[in-house]
Amino acid sequence: MSRGWRRWWAALATGLLAAGTAAAAPKTAGFEIGREPAWVQPMSASGLDAGLPAAPLQVLLVDQQTRLPAGRGPSERYRHIVRQVRDGSGLENAAQISIEFDPSYERLTLHRLELRRGGARIDKLAARRVRLLDRETGLEQQRLDGRRTASIVLDDVRVGDRIEFAYTLVGDNPVFDGRFVQVDWTRHGLGPTGLYRYRLLAPAQRTIHHRAGAAEVADGGRTADGLRVTEFRRRGVPRFVEDSYAPADSWLDDMLQLSEFADWGEVARWAEALFAPALRPSAEVSAQAEALRGTDPGTRLLALLDFVQTQVRYFGTEIGASSHRPAPAAQTLAQRYGDCKDKVVLLGALASAAGVRATPVLVSSTMRRDVAAMLPSPLAFDHVVAELQPEGRSLLVDPTRSMQTGPLDERIARGLGWGLPARADAAALVELPSHQGQLQGEGEDTLRFASLSQPAVFESVQTYYGDIAESLRSERAARGAEEFERSARADHLRLYPGLVADGALEVADVPGRNALRLVQRYTLAPPWRFPEQRVFAADYGLPLPMSVLRLPDSSDRPRGLRLALPGRYRQSVEFRFAEPTFGRSSSSRAEESAPAFRLQLRAEMAPQSQRLDAELEMLQDRVAAADFPAYRERLVRAFGRLAGTVQVPAVSPAQAELMRQRYAALDTQLRSGRLRIVTEMQRESLGRRVLLDAVLAGDRLSPGLRAQTLTERAMLLDHLGETDAARADLQAALALDGEAAATHAAAAVNALIRGAYGEAEHAADEALRRAPSDIESLQTRARAAYLRGDGAAARAGFETALKDRTVREAGYAPIWLYLAVRRAGADGAAALRQVAPAGQRAWPHPVARWLAGEASFDDALAATREGGRGDPGRECELQFFAGQKALLDGDRAAARRHFRRAVDTGVTEYVEYGLSRLELQRLDGAR
Repeated sequence: MSRGWRRWWAALATGLLAAGTAAAAPKTAGFEIGREPAWVQPMSASGLDAGLPAAPLQVLLVDQQTRLPAGRGPSERYRHIVRQVRDGSGLENAAQISIEFDPSYERLTLHRLELRRGGARIDKLAARRVRLLDRETGLEQQRLDGRRTASIVLDDVRVGDRIEFAYTLVGDNPVFDGRFVQVDWTRHGLGPTGLYRYRLLAPAQRTIHHRAGAAEVADGGRTADGLRVTEFRRRGVPRFVEDSYAPADSWLDDMLQLSEFADWGEVARWAEALFAPALRPSAEVSAQAEALRGTDPGTRLLALLDFVQTQVRYFGTEIGASSHRPAPAAQTLAQRYGDCKDKVVLLGALASAAGVRATPVLVSSTMRRDVAAMLPSPLAFDHVVAELQPEGRSLLVDPTRSMQTGPLDERIARGLGWGLPARADAAALVELPSHQGQLQGEGEDTLRFASLSQPAVFESVQTYYGDIAESLRSERAARGAEEFERSARADHLRLYPGLVADGALEVADVPGRNALRLVQRYTLAPPWRFPEQRVFAADYGLPLPMSVLRLPDSSDRPRGLRLALPGRYRQSVEFRFAEPTFGRSSSSRAEESAPAFRLQLRAEMAPQSQRLDAELEMLQDRVAAADFPAYRERLVRAFGRLAGTVQVPAVSPAQAELMRQRYAALDTQLRSGRLRIVTEMQRESLGRRVLLDAVLAGDRLSPGLRAQTLTERAMLLDHLGETDAARADLQAALALDGEAAATHAAAAVNALIRGAYGEAEHAADEALRRAPSDIESLQTRARAAYLRGDGAAARAGFETALKDRTVREAGYAPIWLYLAVRRAGADGAAALRQVAPAGQRAWPHPVARWLAGEASFDDALAATREGGRGDPGRECELQFFAGQKALLDGDRAAARRHFRRAVDTGVTEYVEYGLSRLELQRLDGAR
C-alpha cells in the first residue's frame, strides 16, 4: 500500500515521469507510437526561460492534460515536457528519459521526441531507442509492484539544446472502482520550471475536488464535446531540493491533489469494501488462532500479534489492484508473507476468530498528522494498521513491526497523527495515539575514580523505548553488530577523547518492556586539567539530549525543521570518588524552555560525588521556517547547559583543614615581623606555596599533572629566592615528563639565576626544540650567553627576538641588546637607538633613554617612582642595568654599589635581583 508515496517522492527528486493513477487492461504490455490525441490543447515553451534562474538544466515546460470519460471508460493522461541544457553538467540528466507505468492496467503511447538545436528540429523518436525495463526498484524494501519503465537515452545532446517529448498513458487502477484520484507535483527535481500546467477535462456529472497548493486555478470553460475544463498553473518554480529534515507539511504547496471522493466517509466505505471480504476467518485461520490460545485474553492477543509480526515476513505484491486490495487472510497465512494490508487482515481475522473486534485503520507514515490537510482520497494514505478492541479497550497496533517486544500496552502504534478506520460508519479522520509525554530514552553515565591520579572506570547505560528501540534493533540487524557498535559509541568517544573500550558493547532487550538497553564500558585516562594549579577540572557532556536537539546545520531554513520524536529524554552523568572529596553537600536547579521543548536540570554535590540530571521534553515535532531563528537562539542557550566542567578541589577536606592551620601560622609570622616580605607577589607566592605543598603531598595528581605542579612550585620557589629547592622540583618534574617545554623554560631561568649559564643555555635550547616560538626562552639563552661573556652570541639572540614587535614594545630586549653589543666591543648606544621605540614611554623605556644618552641616570631613577611612591621592582631593574653598564665602563666600585642597591630592594621574584646577587658574590670574591 506504500507504493504511491515512495514512487512520487522518487519521481520528484529524480525527474522520473510517473503516472498518477490509471480501468481496463491494455491490449499490449509494451508501448505504441502514435499521434497526439485530438482533445489535447498544444502549449508552446517559447519565452518560458525568461527570468528563470540559471541552472545546468532548466525545465521550461511541464504540461499535463487529463481527460476523464463520462462513463466507465479509462482516463487519458497526456504529458508534454521541454528541457533546456544550459551547462555541461546538465547533459546527463537531459539525455535520459524514463517513463514509469503499470502494464497490468496502463497503455503507453509515445507521441514525439525532438531535439531542437538552433533553428533545426531533429526527430529522435524511434521504437528501437526505447528499452522496457522491469526494474522492481522496491525489492530492497520487500515490495514487488510489477511496474515497468520505458527508458530512452539520447545520443549527441549538446549544451544549448532543447529536448521536447510527449506521451499519453491510458488506463486507471481498477482498485478505485472507476473514481479518479491523483497527486501531481508542481516542482521538478531536475531543474527550475518555467511553467507547470495541469489541464483537467471532466464531464459535468463527475465532481473532481482539488487542492492546488501554490498553483493558480482557473476555469477553462467547456470543450466542444461538453467537458468542463479546469486549469492549474504555476510559473517560475524553483528546483526541488531534497531536505530530509523538512516537515511533511512543507511540501503541501508543491502538491496538486485531485480526487473524485466526496469526503472521508466515502473513502472509509471504499476501504471497508476492500478489507471486509479478506477479513473473514477461514478454517485454517481459526485453527491457527486456537493454536495460539493463551492463559487469558490479553496473553492470547499478544500471541496473535507476535505471530503475525515475527512469523509472517514482510513482502508486498502490489501489482495492479493489489496496490490497495489485501490478500485473503488464509492466503497470507499459507504463504507466510504479506505487506501491511495483508498482515493487518491476517491479524484482524485471527483476532476475530478469538472473539476480538479488529478494524483496519488507514494512515500515512509520510504525512502523519498532516494527512488532515490532504484531500479525501485513498492516495492520502501509504500504510494501514489495526485497531484491536479487547474487552472495550482500543489498542492501535502495527503487525509489520517485527522488532517489537514487550506487553500489548507497549506496542501501541504512536505518532501517526490522524487515521481513517476502514468502516462504513466512519465519517471523518480520527486522532491516533501520540508520543507526547512518553519516555523515549534514558542515559546514565557513571565515572568512578579510585584516585584522581588513576584512570576512571566509565560505564554508560542507555535504554531506549518504543519506536526508538525498534529502530535500533532494525539498524543493528541491517548494519551488523560491528558497524552498529561503532555508531553507538561515537557520541561518547567524541565527548571523552581518552576513552578506551573495555569489552564489547552489550545489547539486550529489557525483560517485559518494548525497550533496548545498550551498555558501554571503558577506562578513561585521567581527564583532569589543573588550571593555575587551583582546582582539578574535567569536561563532561550529556549525549542523549545533545543528539535529540542537534541541528543538521545552523543556517536559516526555508521549509522549517522536523524535530526529534516528541516525548521525554533523560540523561545523567555522575562523578564518583572513593574518598571524601567535597567539603559540603549542595544542589541547584535550572531550566531552559521554548515552545518546542523544555529542558530541566538538577545538579547535586555530596562529599564523594557530583551528579547532573537532565530531562528534556520535546513538545512539538516541528518548527516553522518563520520561527526557526528564535528556536535556534533558544536551542543554543539550552545546548550550552548540556556540556560543562566538573571542578574538584585540589586537596581533600582533611588537607584543607591542615592548610587553614598553615595559613594561620603564616599570617602570624607576617604580622609579628618574623617573616618579612616586600611585595604583594611575595605574599601571594607564600600562600600559593602552602597550596602546592598540600597538593603534592596528596595522591590526586597524575604523572603529567604532578610534573606541571612541580614546575609551578619551582617558579614560586625562585620568586622566594629558594633556587636550590626550585632546582630539585624541576629535576623531579623533568623525570616525570621530559617533553614539557614549559618545564625546560623554567629550568633555564632557574639555572640563570643560580649562575649556571651553560646549564641555562642548554635548558633554553631544549625548550626551544619543543616550542620554537618561545621568545622568552630565546631571550633567556641570550642573557646566559651575555653573562658568561659571549657578547656576539647574546647579540644574535636579542636581534632575533627583536624581530617580534611585542618584544620591541616591551622594552627589555633593547636594553639587553645594548649590553650585548657593548660586550661584543661595538657601539651599544647606536644599536639601542635603532631598535628602541621613539618618544616618551612607560617603564622600562626611561632606562633605554638613559643608556642611549637621551636622559640622565637621575631621570631614570625618578621614573622608578610613581604616585609619590618608589617601586622596588623598577629600582632593582635600574640598579642591575646600571651595575652592568658600570662593569662595561670598567668601574667595579660603581658596579658593586649598584648591585648592592638592587639586592637591597628585596624583590627576590625579579631575575635582576638574583643576577645582582651573583654579581656581588663574584665581585666580592675577586677582592
